[in-house]
Amino acid sequence: MAGVEIFSRINVGKETVKGTAVARTRRFYGVAAGNFDIGDVYNFHETENRGQRVRLSARTPTLLREVPTLKIQDSDGIAYDDLVLPFSVGCKGGLTGVGAGADKVWTITPSMTATNSLESMSVDVGDDVQNWVLDYGQLSRWMLSTTFGEKTHFEGDLFAQQATKGAASAPAENTGPIIPSDLWTVKFASTVAGLTGASVNANFLRTWSFEYLNGLKPRWYQDGNTFFGQSVETDIVGTLQMEVESLALGVSEFVDKQRAGTLDCVRLKAQGPVLGGTFYSLQIDIPLYWDAVKPLASVDDGVNLYTVTGRLAYDVTNTFSMVLTNSLAAIP
Repeated sequence: MAGVEIFSRINVGKETVKGTAVARTRRFYGVAAGNFDIGDVYNFHETENRGQRVRLSARTPTLLREVPTLKIQDSDGIAYDDLVLPFSVGCKGGLTGVGAGADKVWTITPSMTATNSLESMSVDVGDDVQNWVLDYGQLSRWMLSTTFGEKTHFEGDLFAQQATKGAASAPAENTGPIIPSDLWTVKFASTVAGLTGASVNANFLRTWSFEYLNGLKPRWYQDGNTFFGQSVETDIVGTLQMEVESLALGVSEFVDKQRAGTLDCVRLKAQGPVLGGTFYSLQIDIPLYWDAVKPLASVDDGVNLYTVTGRLAYDVTNTFSMVLTNSLAAIP
């Protein structure tokens, strides 16, 4: 019987040693179809002149390199609990959830001047016919985005060392709450420290997306293997895109600050249901410079909208960071 979409799976688990597969202890409810590539690169020796019209011969094709990839993309929204491992392999390693109660606080502040020691994960991807186990999985890019009136979404570009046929793990179902898009609020301040005392801007934010490229690159060597030997961290790039109502705030916050070359700081926060003594929550603080401001970019139900792009910036007192509160006490 052919494999069916309903039995497709993606399971994940943090590795202790990079490249040594572990049991995949957590489900990721993602889209498998069209997002997985085994990535074996072969040479078929088509430039050999054999005095024949058919270039391919009986010579066995040569495996040159193994480059498995998987796009990590949620199928129906992302939950607060789902983000610990993706942030650990795509933003900052060595994370720990802090708190004595049910609510655990994860503070994620990637270094802009030193290595971030990103974790790696093992991944199941497959269906009821065949499962593939990926080891040394890391994200080189990830993005959070919102669909107005729906859910928050997560996607990321994962590279891995090898894709091996193997049995899937069977982790328990996830039950944590999904993040509705309408829960997000926005604040602006001249410094990251000033965001705490800033007021939420109501009746303004419509949609947003934040894309983060951590500079992580797989590196291959002549070392007796066709898979990569290690990953290396290079430069970080972050881009925030927003769609907002056509208010005077759009002019003063975006147009005026772009023209003046003024650093701005943005806080996006989604507070969810009660958890322990606090709430499920994700807070994102982004220092940036505005670019590509488009006044009157579009119309929604007769109301004008602005769009704007912000580019992640850095100085000593203003750094990008996230604070995630969820129910997980450890990286799964």
